[in-house]
Amino acid sequence: MKKAKHLTAHLSVDHLWQCERIGTPSISPDGKWVAVDQTQYSMETNESATQLWLYSTDGKVRKQLTSAGKKNASPQWSPDGKWIAFCAKREGDDAAQLYVIAPDGGEARRVTQLSTGVSSPRWFPDGKRVLAISNVWPDLKSDAAQAQRAKANKESKVQAKVIEIDNYRYWDHWICDGKRPHLFEIDIANGGAKDLFAGKPWTLSLADVGPSDFAISPDGAEIAWLQPNEPTRTIDPNTIHLLNLKTRRTQSIDPGDMRLGQPVYSNKGDQLVFLATPTASPTQHTRLMHWQRKGSKCERLAAKWPRSVGTYGAAQLQWTTDDRAILFTAEDSGQQHLYSLPLEASEPIRIASGGYIHAFDLARDGGQLVYTRSSIDHPAQLFARSERGETRLDRCNKFLDSIKLGDWESRVFKGWKREDVQAFICYPPNYDPKKKYPLLQNVHGGPHASHIDTFHYRWNMHAFAAEGYVVAAVNFHGSAGFDEKFLGSLNGNVAMPAYTDVEAVTDALIRDGIVDKNKLYAAGGSYGGLMVAWMNGHTDRYKAMVCHAGVYDWQAQFGDDLYLWTEKELGAWPWDDPKKHAAQSPHTYAKNMKTPTLVIHGELDYRVPYYEGLEYYNTLRAKGIPARLVIYPDENHWILKPQNSRLWYREFFAWLKRF
Repeated sequence: MKKAKHLTAHLSVDHLWQCERIGTPSISPDGKWVAVDQTQYSMETNESATQLWLYSTDGKVRKQLTSAGKKNASPQWSPDGKWIAFCAKREGDDAAQLYVIAPDGGEARRVTQLSTGVSSPRWFPDGKRVLAISNVWPDLKSDAAQAQRAKANKESKVQAKVIEIDNYRYWDHWICDGKRPHLFEIDIANGGAKDLFAGKPWTLSLADVGPSDFAISPDGAEIAWLQPNEPTRTIDPNTIHLLNLKTRRTQSIDPGDMRLGQPVYSNKGDQLVFLATPTASPTQHTRLMHWQRKGSKCERLAAKWPRSVGTYGAAQLQWTTDDRAILFTAEDSGQQHLYSLPLEASEPIRIASGGYIHAFDLARDGGQLVYTRSSIDHPAQLFARSERGETRLDRCNKFLDSIKLGDWESRVFKGWKREDVQAFICYPPNYDPKKKYPLLQNVHGGPHASHIDTFHYRWNMHAFAAEGYVVAAVNFHGSAGFDEKFLGSLNGNVAMPAYTDVEAVTDALIRDGIVDKNKLYAAGGSYGGLMVAWMNGHTDRYKAMVCHAGVYDWQAQFGDDLYLWTEKELGAWPWDDPKKHAAQSPHTYAKNMKTPTLVIHGELDYRVPYYEGLEYYNTLRAKGIPARLVIYPDENHWILKPQNSRLWYREFFAWLKRF
């Protein structure tokens, strides 16, 4: 069990927004420095500011590199270490542009002036060019034409969407205006930007596009990117395209019916590794694939390792300097570690342990590794690791040293089919084992995500526990970080196994004398919201619940941005087997519902459309069950603004205390 400090102040929502949040580190070519973006929020202004910081990897020097503007992000060292490229939206910028700054400080220089902006910069090996993403209309030939169309669309009196494609919204924005993310070759000296996809049917994904969607060969002669088979179907298979920049000849890597991710060249350029997730099922592990240029041989690495490589198709793959092993992150039983996998090995070697390893970077000579790591007890911190050991570089969030946190532990319980289920249990500060406490079941979303040993800003267990609850965070069947059988156990039975696991942990904590059986509460978001609605229809022992962005009616959920997953997740289309479909939907059991519920939803939520929350709330009110509705017109699937978050926590705690 992790022991609490003997302090007086308890963690609050204001403390959460006071935290400085460390982004993705980029290490200098000589391994002596690391650049990273850090974000601070203001409750007063309801805004954030992101600046670049520079740390020496020996831990002796820390300095802020930028101060202008509020959105300085994605720092990348030039190959010679003389410049750091980054993206920022500063005064005079209509969209984020590419900037460069010397590591010893001074004024940053704007490189680009593209009306469509740029993101995700990556240096070419010659240090004279950068490859970056810009969202453009492929039929227009000039940036002036891009700007003119954008202005006309914005000023048009008709804002209707005319749609004849499968996926047209994503999370909180529309993706049906015909724009496509293209790769641009940018000249650092003069800012010239060349669209490498111009005149071709090439594009990056319309969903979650970023720097892991493309790569540059070590000699700078070739680029690789993830090409969607059908751009307007965001969950369809894709392929890796290789483009020779001189001859314009292309080659494809296609393992077949896979969702690919993160192509990374070896240091010699004769090999690639990438991620591959089968599209036939949402619950198969992400695989690490190895491709050799000679003979175009493609094979899966560590095929029998019973874990998924990365989380949701992201693992930050990186070769070691000798091209003999691959570094990556992966979840394991509620934690995320950093691993090294030798090419010939059957299983990877853990080289840095979580908590949660967020992001990492390896110096060119392999002697210095940097990464960020968080825990349930603290936000992400920046570390350097070498043969001399591990050194913390940042000094962020020292105010948390004066905050008393409760003890917490990871336990294993017997759940569905009497199989082992891992859960985190967090206790209130000043916990007295002689007393029984109220229980708060904190049900995670996904469902194929997990509770993990990290510092959560929106569902913080210590903030919940500080209100006097014992908090249970169950990694029920279907959660990530376990074997493939466990991950797939919800297929066609999306609610009952997870419900059984949550109830088994509640039962065990009652038997252990830890919680009061008459003071049980439950809360969850997204799939977790579905689960608390399901619980409402299957038990009345919980005194109150909170449902945030929850799926309530699977038929209504067909209006979401990922409706094409429905048949895979529920095991049937609603028109083919309406009984099976309805049997897995919380709304089917509304007749049994009795528990008072706070319903929270954002109107910009396209993943679980906000009318799901309205339907659930209306049902409870029609039945005469106490219910309260909080709707955010300016939030999506998450609550991302400080003042909205403060209201969220206040409503959350006040609702539970009423019952």
